Amino acid sequence: MTTDPAHPPTLNSRTAVIVFLSFVFGYFLSYALRSVNATIAPILAQDLGLSAAELGWLSSAYFLSFAGMQWLVGSWLDKYGARRTESALLATAAAGALIVAVSASLWGLSIGRILIGAGVSACLMAPYAYFRRCFAPDRQAQLAMWMLIGGTSGALASTQPTLLLAEAIGWRHVFLITAGLLALAAFAVFKNVPDIDISQIKSQNDADKKGALNATLSPPKMNLLAVLSHPNMLRVIPTTLTMSGGFIALQSLWVGPWMTDVLGMTTNETGMKLFYFNLALIFAYVIMSVVSPKLIRSGYNLSIQSKIGFFWVLASMIGILAWRDQHAWWLWVVMAGGVPAIILMQTQTGMLFPRAVAGRVLTTFNLIMFVGAFVMQWGIGLAVDLFMFYGQSRDQSLWLSLLVLLCLQVISVIWFLRKPEPIAQA
Repeated sequence: MTTDPAHPPTLNSRTAVIVFLSFVFGYFLSYALRSVNATIAPILAQDLGLSAAELGWLSSAYFLSFAGMQWLVGSWLDKYGARRTESALLATAAAGALIVAVSASLWGLSIGRILIGAGVSACLMAPYAYFRRCFAPDRQAQLAMWMLIGGTSGALASTQPTLLLAEAIGWRHVFLITAGLLALAAFAVFKNVPDIDISQIKSQNDADKKGALNATLSPPKMNLLAVLSHPNMLRVIPTTLTMSGGFIALQSLWVGPWMTDVLGMTTNETGMKLFYFNLALIFAYVIMSVVSPKLIRSGYNLSIQSKIGFFWVLASMIGILAWRDQHAWWLWVVMAGGVPAIILMQTQTGMLFPRAVAGRVLTTFNLIMFVGAFVMQWGIGLAVDLFMFYGQSRDQSLWLSLLVLLCLQVISVIWFLRKPEPIAQA
């Protein structure tokens, strides 16, 4: 690897591939652990006598610790680099998986899930920050898509394959194996990811012309409030909450109830359609990883691509709400095609700030997105209960709740379009 204060650090091709595979292995495991409780919940409940509320807590414990770590992760990435931060956190996740495997109480399981959530909290942000510092701007979108392909593959692996494995060898052995894989991922990152001289990147930023961006976001002034209040972040907060966060809320929970309660499908039919939905999402990431760089070379930057994604998803939502026939499940597959362009908003936002503060900026974006996922997911449930309280049927209540989400998404896109277009940093 070479470094030059006037240029980003560069990796040779072989090292770049090894670095990417090391990062994507950890993110694959992270995404699988995010989703695995939904798959093995019946087994956990039967084996440990857990109630629905206790199962719900175990899942939310992951998200709480994950979100709570984001600002710390950003600071550590900017101070210590991706190699040390990611490997140490993955080792923490391995300890958490081991605790889950040997625990016989809710408290033990909770501690394990909290450690897992904290330990995998940098699995996407560490590579994003590293890529921001080591690869050219026109490669950022492609690298982001490849990472998301690896992560979504983890979501698929946590479904039927994990269930079959848990039934064959027991859920505790599944977590023991996972602990070993997390430890291997930590070792791979520590061994294979070269360090970056952050001081040289900071020197480059100091040598840049003193624009408003560098003046207001120099590392000493770079706190959470400064990032959140910066015009570049204020522009994307509403769409991050409602579009990115809203999609996560739908993908991780509400698509299933929509298919069963609104479209009238059986549980098995819904499970198969959800598999198709996630598979379509992987294909969309693959296609976008190829198409996005070509679009950039043709003059369609990441901002334009994200705008196309916004309108694609809004149109899909309108179709989903308008057509409530059992055969309309494929509209969710259509929606998946526009999601990668929306996710690129995170990559674009990271490029609007100096490379020396990429970790803090990207993790702040991630924090906003997961807060949006939590609020939208819980908010849809509260709205369903409210509409049912006022006499609506469950399927009509869910329809009205998603209509409210659609309205919020439209308002957020209008906000985004009305704000001036910022200029990306080199």
